[in-house]
Formats: sequence, structure tokens, C-alpha cells
Amino acid sequence: MDEVMKRLQAPFAPEEIEWRVGATTKDKTKGLALAFVTNRAIQNRLDEVFGCFGWKNEYREWRGNAQLCGISVKYEGEWITKWDGASDTDFEAVKGGLSDAMKRAAYQWGIGRYLYNLEPVWVPIKQAGKSYVIDGPPPNLPDWALPEGYKSPKQSTGQRNQETRPQTTKKTITKAQAKKMLELAQGNAELVKQILESYGYTRLGEVLAENYDAICDEIRSEMERMSP
Repeated sequence: MDEVMKRLQAPFAPEEIEWRVGATTKDKTKGLALAFVTNRAIQNRLDEVFGCFGWKNEYREWRGNAQLCGISVKYEGEWITKWDGASDTDFEAVKGGLSDAMKRAAYQWGIGRYLYNLEPVWVPIKQAGKSYVIDGPPPNLPDWALPEGYKSPKQSTGQRNQETRPQTTKKTITKAQAKKMLELAQGNAELVKQILESYGYTRLGEVLAENYDAICDEIRSEMERMSP
């Protein structure tokens, strides 16, 4: 089992990673770059570890606006399933929800879970429809987040000469401030999580210092609203 988990949790090549924009600055010029494993890479990893007949996935609609995905693997003759889900997306709602649900279910198996340990990186962004995308090359992954012995594909002359934009690390909240948020919510971690998600954050360590006061105000307001 240890060897199986090691193979499932192994890092992916940068070409198998897609990037999205999470939280944004007030002026909408920079955003938090979030890394995700592509669904095709997830499928290939499951094929490599369990064989094409050794795994399967299934979906269920959840509350009308979200999708659940269960990934089952056959281990020692027994099917084992792990579930997770995601809300439908703004673009191609159901398709996006199914795709994100599979990514989250894969994380339950350790596939791509290491991406949660990446340091927050703020990059230039531009508007694309109702959302934002990275304006320029994606962030570089640290060595520990690359496959063993990985060598990047050779770039074309045009790519080598392309101007790259600097990645910016902005000040995030301290551990004391993160603790204060939980104290304001009287330990209600789910409430804090919901408010953070409205700002595009997935964990407290990503919260920008410039958003700290506003988030605290929202926590206070929600606690007052819920009080009898």
C-alpha cells in the first residue's frame, strides 16, 4: 500500500498543471495563482497505478447546483470509493462542476494534494468574461513540486525571447491574525471557510493583510446575525 500511495502522490510535470486566479487585489491588477492537476493527468495517473480496468468514477448531482464525484479503485480484489464535490461553475456550469468534482475526489486519493503546500504567489491578471486569468507566463514550480529528474521541454527561440513578468509575493496575515479570525467566529471554522471562499481564498495562510479588516468585519456581522 505504501508504494501505491507514493505513486499516486508523486508530483506532476508543469505541462500537466493548470492555473486559475483565486483572490484578487482591490485594483484587480494582481491575483493569487492557484494550481490544479488536469483531469487528463489524473486519469493517466490512475491508469498507470491501477490499470485501465482497475478504477472507475461516478457522478451525482447535489442540491441542484453542485456535483459529487466518486473515484473507486480496485485494491486486493475489493472496490474502495472516495467522494468529494464542487459547485457548478459560471462557464459551462455542469461540465465545470463535474471537472472540479473529479479533481477534488482525486485529492482524496492523494493525487495532486501536494499543490496545497505551494507558497502563495501573486501574479498580473486580466479580465476574461466574468472572471480573471493570469496575464503572462504561469508561476514556476519549486523543485520539490516537480517529478524526480524532470527536465523542462526545450523552448523555441520565440519563447526564450518572450518578456516575462515578475511574480509578486504580497504580505499575508500573521498566525496571530488567523487565530483572531477563528476567535471572532467562536471556533466556527465552517463560517470562516465560507467567508474566505467569497474572497477566493482556500486557507487562512493565503489571506492578504489588506483584506484582513474586511473579513473580520464580515465575521462579526455573521456572528451577530446568528446570535439569538
